[in-house]
Amino acid sequence: MLHYNQDKTMKSNKLLIALAGCAAFVATACHGDLDIIQDNQLTASNMWTESSDVTTSAYGIYYLMRANFVQDKVNVFYWGEARVGEYMWGAGSWRTGHDNDMYGVQNSTMNDSNASTVWTKLYTAVNAANAVLKYAPTVPMTDADRQWAIGQAAFARAYLYFWAVRLWGDVPLLLNPVESVDAEECYPARSPKAYVYEQIGRDIETAVAYVTSGTDKYVATPDAVNMLKAEYALWMYATQAGGDDYLALADEALKAIGISSARLLDDYASIFAVDNKCNAEVIFALNNNQTEKLTGGYYWTFYWPATNVAPAYQMNPVPIYTTQWWNYSDNFISVLKRSKAEHNDRRVDCNYLEGPYGSSSEGVMNTISCPNKLKGDCSTNMMILDCDLLYYRYAQAVMLDAELKYWRKDYEGAVKSLNLIAKRAYGVDNFYTEATKEAVLDALCTETLLEFPCEGVVWWTLIRLDKIWDYNPSLAERRALNPNILLWPISASARNKNTKLTQTEGWN
Repeated sequence: MLHYNQDKTMKSNKLLIALAGCAAFVATACHGDLDIIQDNQLTASNMWTESSDVTTSAYGIYYLMRANFVQDKVNVFYWGEARVGEYMWGAGSWRTGHDNDMYGVQNSTMNDSNASTVWTKLYTAVNAANAVLKYAPTVPMTDADRQWAIGQAAFARAYLYFWAVRLWGDVPLLLNPVESVDAEECYPARSPKAYVYEQIGRDIETAVAYVTSGTDKYVATPDAVNMLKAEYALWMYATQAGGDDYLALADEALKAIGISSARLLDDYASIFAVDNKCNAEVIFALNNNQTEKLTGGYYWTFYWPATNVAPAYQMNPVPIYTTQWWNYSDNFISVLKRSKAEHNDRRVDCNYLEGPYGSSSEGVMNTISCPNKLKGDCSTNMMILDCDLLYYRYAQAVMLDAELKYWRKDYEGAVKSLNLIAKRAYGVDNFYTEATKEAVLDALCTETLLEFPCEGVVWWTLIRLDKIWDYNPSLAERRALNPNILLWPISASARNKNTKLTQTEGWN
């Protein structure tokens, strides 16, 4: 089985340099809405001839996936948690009107010109996965290499489409790579979301069958595939009326991962430490590595510029970056503080930083507060964006297990799983004791908010539990006018390039 190493990285980088060289031609040649960088445009005649062509391209899918999720306004935070709204988010610089895009996302008042509505790079990664799935079965290579490449591409395509269909509902479902300027895929229409979900399920089945080993957490491992399988299954059950078969599917996936306290790190903060990457709790991550010139991520928007922080506190403890855009709301700050004061919640200091760190005013130090996780290298005068971003970690598996048991009305089992999370957080056994539907639902919401802030997890969990309306009541008000308020509009740029695309109903 292959492993992600320096040699593979070099090969992948060489391929991507070649792709970049033809990108200008491709963007001109195919004026479709997806703006796909046709990574096999240059390879259709001579690239897919040997094993390394396939395996290198499989690694390239993750490079392109990363390129999508490190964009300033296209990432797991903007595409999820920022939309929880004023319950979580409030006192950032955006309140002064500096960025209407951010304001629109936070308040679910986006329109088709919002930067976060763009899906171009997501579909570029889908196209790369399609190419591997097309050519891997026929290129001469060992069975092990072929199995690995097909498994990786199937997982990646399922993961990418899972994001797309949850965000936009009906989306173009492309299963073949774009290899010609006349390709039908250049101008696709939206496919019914049911078809997309069915294809995701088939791709997950393929990934389960083909990804049978591996420890490299920057690509698919069996645990990563089963995390996607479990999340997909619970989503289908809770939001798509999928039925009990999906609960059985989630149960199968979570049993394959194994639910216990063994892989929960004792120290919550160490999960995110820049010097502790790919630790035991990490299941699937976005690779940031400054030595490979791979840096980026949305977390820089949480941190203050040097002009607002007293010199004595710059980088210790306050990370410094260019502009602070996002901060917790006063309400959520009170939730965090209460959890620490009443229950000695050990997570809070990692999730939230507050103190008299600002430049003095009449001899009184101004208070600085901000989220305090996912910090990069702070050894220089400005934070380096080299902290890995976590797509899946083991605590999510534990919470999904608790949620599964909630849906099955096994409230005692749900409490047992919740207490695995609570034990690390509060340092006590059996923190949760009430095994009723209402108590378990409340605990699921509470622990999601306290365990996963800033990680892009909260929004999706609250939707599955049908509790987003309680935490963001403005959504409930807008739902009367826009039944698709939880979805996103399709960008104007996409629809201008492809007249087959219709706007998401209720959006403009």
